[in-house]
Amino acid sequence: MDITWGLVIAVSAFLIEVVVYGVSLAFGIYVIELQKEFDQGLSLISAIGSIHLGFQMSAGPLASFLMRKTSYRRVCLLGALLSSIGLSVLPFTPNLPYLIVFYGVLTGLGYCFLYIPSHTLSGLWFEQKRGLVTGVVFSGSSLGGVVFPFIYKDLIEMYGWRGSMFIIAAVNLQTFILAGLLRESPIQREWKKTKSKTVNTDLSESTTTVFTVHGVSENSIGCDGSIITNEMCSHKARKMTKDPETKTKSTLLQLLTNGPYVLFTINNFLWNIGTALLVLLGPDYYTKIDLSLTQAATLISIVQGTTVCGSVVGGFLGNRHSINRCLLCLSTNFVTGLCITALTLPVLHNMLALALVNSLYGLSAGITLSLRVILVSDFVGSRLIGDGMGYLMLACGVGCFIGPPVGGYLRQQTDSYESVFYFAGLSVLLSGIVMLIIPIRDCFKRSNKYSISGSSKPR
Repeated sequence: MDITWGLVIAVSAFLIEVVVYGVSLAFGIYVIELQKEFDQGLSLISAIGSIHLGFQMSAGPLASFLMRKTSYRRVCLLGALLSSIGLSVLPFTPNLPYLIVFYGVLTGLGYCFLYIPSHTLSGLWFEQKRGLVTGVVFSGSSLGGVVFPFIYKDLIEMYGWRGSMFIIAAVNLQTFILAGLLRESPIQREWKKTKSKTVNTDLSESTTTVFTVHGVSENSIGCDGSIITNEMCSHKARKMTKDPETKTKSTLLQLLTNGPYVLFTINNFLWNIGTALLVLLGPDYYTKIDLSLTQAATLISIVQGTTVCGSVVGGFLGNRHSINRCLLCLSTNFVTGLCITALTLPVLHNMLALALVNSLYGLSAGITLSLRVILVSDFVGSRLIGDGMGYLMLACGVGCFIGPPVGGYLRQQTDSYESVFYFAGLSVLLSGIVMLIIPIRDCFKRSNKYSISGSSKPR
């Protein structure tokens, strides 16, 4: 029965990511249309998409907090509600501030509440095959990126960008059904039972200790000769049960003192600066080098299609005990950065060459993304995986906030895309260099405190 429900959770999370990332990653098609309608600069128009991606990721700590206080399913349902409201209002927006609020903020926040709980839950349902399952589930985001650019292009041609948003909002309503299928994993139920038994045992032991010492009379004499009532004893019992909790480090402090996790967070921040810039400005760049809108949409789909393959390959490799996942991640970071930089070469400005470069880019990016959950699990352990993902997504969101507007500004100042993609490629290459510190540190310390490969069990 658990296996059946695990598959249901995995399929639901997969389809949620198809919708969430399909809508988000294809926004570059709308950037071209919005420049025509509102007659604004590229930096301001691209900021709409960057704010959307930024909130989609940076609200991770808020999503993690809600996940702790309530069920993952309820957080996902809240995300479905917010994103549906945001997309439904878009056809009536008269200016860019409305787009920023409803698409950038509201829809982005809703997508964060959809993505993090569903993706994390799929990993919790499959303890042994977590790397493979999360890789396959994440491939749903790439599948959405393959399909939605062509859907956007056809809908815009038929109904205009405003009319197309009605249909996209209707598609987004399906996330209510998918979120409703989510349920807590067996390991989460075990955590609840363990916590309940621990609290009950502590309370029982504390109460017994107090009343054994002071007797069962209404007023008892304390060790210092003072009068202690039963109410005061109960207060002491409650206080004693809370002591172990107060001595435990806060979740944030545990994450901030975890060196590999902090480095991985910086890595994701830099990586998202470069990749978000390419997602939002790539279609405009392709049209500027004399490619058609259909060809630009095709290149976006090629990236996402190969990212699907990369996600599956990364999930498979990440589940192999003989492969160092940290080294695998930083290697794909370097390949991704080089591919972005290569887009500036004039010799590659034809459809075949760009298709090959984008294929390699998508494959390496897919492997990187598929390792995200499993690396967080390696660094912080299963119990902190939800909080770890939340703060990691915050760093990713900040990177998405920064990348596209800076790229748009560079484009306006230099009147060339070369500086834009040099900046993006350098940012991704630097993320790989940051990640390289972890295996170097491990070689010097010769410590197994943090697992960076499948050869040792995560804490």
